Amino acid sequence: MKGAFQRLRTSARRVSTALLSEGLAPGRAAAAVFTGVFFGIVPIYGFQLLAATGVAVLFRLNKPLTLAATFINNPILQPFLVAGSIGLGKLVLTGHFQTITAASFSARGLASSLQSWFMGSLILGVAVGGLMAAVTFVGAVSCAAESRRRRARFRRVRDLYAGCPWFDRGFVRWKLRLDRVFDFLEAEDAVSGTAIDLGCGHGIASAFVVAGNSSLVLRGCDLDGHRIAMARRALAGRDADFQVEDIRRFPLSPAGLILILDVLQYLDASEQLDLLARCARVLEPGGKLIFRVHDTQSGLLSHFSMGLDRIVFTLGGAGRRPLMLPAEAYHRALEDAGLQVRQIPFRNRLPLAHSLFIASQAPSGSSRP
Repeated sequence: MKGAFQRLRTSARRVSTALLSEGLAPGRAAAAVFTGVFFGIVPIYGFQLLAATGVAVLFRLNKPLTLAATFINNPILQPFLVAGSIGLGKLVLTGHFQTITAASFSARGLASSLQSWFMGSLILGVAVGGLMAAVTFVGAVSCAAESRRRRARFRRVRDLYAGCPWFDRGFVRWKLRLDRVFDFLEAEDAVSGTAIDLGCGHGIASAFVVAGNSSLVLRGCDLDGHRIAMARRALAGRDADFQVEDIRRFPLSPAGLILILDVLQYLDASEQLDLLARCARVLEPGGKLIFRVHDTQSGLLSHFSMGLDRIVFTLGGAGRRPLMLPAEAYHRALEDAGLQVRQIPFRNRLPLAHSLFIASQAPSGSSRP
């Protein structure tokens, strides 16, 4: 019974994946949207979904995308689509644009304008469908290029850990899949010099930033000897130095990028502020200090995130509870150190609420306002 259920689930997953991913090349995605919008506007009510699906099957278009596009004919937009169709139809058939009134939407008014309605809907369907298809094509081209570039970068990071034990490879793979922090790190690639990763763990963040900027020199520390060994193995052959050391005692050198991801909560308030001040002092002009803490203002998600952290602390034998300072305290400490601060609240792909702080040192020759 269990085996049959497993086979059924595998088959369902395979079918759903095929349906969602079929025909998603930019041109075919645009054709799917055009088909859905066109049949959503043409007044063949009761047959719109059937007609759109038939064309999608015939031309092997993405069926979920085609069906989604037919919902342009919704209660909010339908009056405008009907009015526009009737007006365009009257213009084509009589040479005069008819002003649409409330009476035009009565059963008698629609019946008398049926020919104009249908003729105008064909024109409007082609026009709106063409516009939406063009937008879809441009978006799909952009997303496809971005997706290929991002997948290639993630693949380079995974390949660095190919020689590590299977458990560590799996951890790296799922970390890259589930943690949205890499999306934000990718946007901060324009740094140079040395990157310091405090509490680096397996060195995944270091591997990710160097995969986008191979000129970076990597430095990092963590208290877990096994994770440091994995970081050293993954980044062997690069200018990288990872040490088993407490972040409070790790010597900081001038750096263009400093990362502190999910570590500050292990320190008490004065230690957190002291570490941030030390980092600010060694940031080079144009350098960035990026750290992440839990978002304490996201209601239930915040409680879940903090509860999970408490479990991790207990299982890891930390001997203390995680401590998050108010966001204002972090802002004040960083601004007092002369840094420009951005705070980005975000929800991870797991139900965890985070706040990412990005503090920037002024470029050489500039001054703060």
